[in-house]
Amino acid sequence: MMSYRPLPIGVDDFRKMIDFIRSLFESALKTNPYLEFAVITNCLRISKESIFTGLNNLEVISILNVDYAEHFGFVEEEVRRMLSFYHRENNMDTMKQWYDGYRFGNTEVYNPWSVIKYTKILVSNADAFPVAA
Repeated sequence: MMSYRPLPIGVDDFRKMIDFIRSLFESALKTNPYLEFAVITNCLRISKESIFTGLNNLEVISILNVDYAEHFGFVEEEVRRMLSFYHRENNMDTMKQWYDGYRFGNTEVYNPWSVIKYTKILVSNADAFPVAA
């Protein structure tokens, strides 16, 4: 059996990583002539203060922001249209019971990963039982 030891990471290594990431984002985002707009997800707010100092016009959007709430999952109409596309409208009540219930801002949304996964199963078996995501 192999044993693992933690890597000896010091302040210099941390600074090198910060410099690398900053350089990467600056070249990929700020000085890229083929890119007009970018969205970066899953970045901690503290990262804005250290890694992104070379960038500007950053906006922190949390799940409490009402302006973008519907973009954190599927709204009910989108789920209905997806099920309709695959002729599985009869599964809407089950979909709602299992995968609805998230609230971002003032918007109720469905878990997108679970909806897609269950819909994929329903395509081949209209009587499939929902699965936990």
